[in-house]
This record gives sequence, C-alpha cells and structure tokens, in this order.
Amino acid sequence: MRKIKLGRAFRSVSIVVMLLVLVSACKSGSHVVGSNAINNNNEVTAYAHKVLANAVTAKSITAKMKISLAIGDKNVSLSGNLRMKRGDVIQLSMTFPIVGEVCRMEFSPTDVLVIDRINTRYVKATYDQVDFLRSANLDYNVLESIFWNEVFYPGSTDVNKHLNEYSISTAGTHTLLNLTSAPKLDYAFLTITESALLDRLTVSSKDVNDSNNLVCVYDNFVKFENSKFPSHLKLTFAGEDRNYGLDISLSSLTNNSDWKAHTEVSDKYERIDPEKLFKNLIP
Repeated sequence: MRKIKLGRAFRSVSIVVMLLVLVSACKSGSHVVGSNAINNNNEVTAYAHKVLANAVTAKSITAKMKISLAIGDKNVSLSGNLRMKRGDVIQLSMTFPIVGEVCRMEFSPTDVLVIDRINTRYVKATYDQVDFLRSANLDYNVLESIFWNEVFYPGSTDVNKHLNEYSISTAGTHTLLNLTSAPKLDYAFLTITESALLDRLTVSSKDVNDSNNLVCVYDNFVKFENSKFPSHLKLTFAGEDRNYGLDISLSSLTNNSDWKAHTEVSDKYERIDPEKLFKNLIP
C-alpha cells in the first residue's frame, strides 16, 4: 500500500516539471485593463532599468520549500528544498514524510536531470531531447529567470541589450512591460509601479487557436541581500481537459553556496528515455 502511495506521490511531484515548462508554452488571457502606453523611449528605458535593479545580487539561494499541487479536484502537499546557483543550476529536492527524498530535479544550462528515488531510475537529457521542452522553446535562461523573479529576454543572458524591444503601459498601481517581438510567444511582465517589483508573469502564444491559460504570480516579498525576494510563487494553469495549480512557499532563505551543485547518479539507477518517464506524468 505504501509503495502505491509513494508511486502516486512521485507522479504528482513530477508534474511540477510540466507546469514549469508550460510557462513557455501556453496562452494567457491576463492583461492590464484600461492601460496607458508610455511612448517616450527614455521613460521606458529608465523604468526598465529600475525593475532590473531589483534583482538580488546573491550568486546562490537556498530555501526550505513547501509545495501544494492541485490537479483538478485532487491535492498533494510535499516538502523539500530549493537550491540555486546563478548561471549554473536549479535544484529541487522533494521529500515525503518518514521516507525522505523521493524525487530530485536538476536544471543546468545544458541538460535536465530527474531522479526517481522510488523506482531507482533517472532521466538525463538535453532540452531538445524532450519533446515538450523543445516544443515550448524552453531554455535555462527563461527557467532561471522565473525562479529568480527577474525580467528576461528569451535566447539572451543580457536583457539590457534588448530594452528597446519592450513597450511599457501603466494602469492603476501597476506598470506592464511587454515583449512582443519574439517569433512565437509574447511576454508580459507586470510590476508594482511604486517598488518596481515584478509580481506577475504571463507568457502568451501568438497562435490564436491556443486556448490554454497560465499565470505566474509572485508575492510575500521578504528582505534578501540587497533587495526583496518573493517567498511565495503560484502558478495556475487552465488546460483543455482540467485545471492545475502549483503553490510554492519558501522559508529560511540564505545565500549559502556550500553545497554540491550537480548530482552524481548511482550506478544502481536505471537510465531511461525521457519520454518513457514524462509521457504518463499527468494522470
């Protein structure tokens, strides 16, 4: 009975991967109502620089993590740890009571590693070797920016070089940075005007026939290093067949870098094809 429950837990936890990459593959109806465009290039650049200046300067972030995953009318709650080293790795360790770590996900600039501790198997593949990652146009830069609560420019590690491609509009207490020049996707970064903190990300498909909807919301900002960092991240995805929600709460944030960035997989683990692991993730 326990093995069945643990198997379901791993399956549910693994959907986290799917939800994260859906940020780059879905259409969202989120927008700023009654917005006023800012056409002065100097104002656009000045405000964009203000938003970018809010990025934390820490090279590493570690935190304890609580995850609530909603799949239709079902919910799964797990604990774990988040560890990140800028430009190097994003590591999520998922734990189950008494048993310990049941799943580890590791994203690096070159590949993705997912370890299934329950069934002693793993996947290690480049982004273009996994169908849904490739079709989502996902790269490490985008994923890292999402976790670090930063404005990004797809395909580039230096957003400053592309600031002239963003448009800005204001509405109420918020300012929206829009990027519509990318070939397949539109990116909308909603910020709090007074603080210039990024509190919502929307990525929309240019395909009008794409009816999926995803919103990524940041809140509960806490003081961290030179700036503020969101201790709460919530993604909601309304799909064609069912709704999904991923709620991540962080605590005990530090800039500790004294940990091993890349996991070595035991020879006892079986390496399997990415699609074999991912194709049945969503129940």
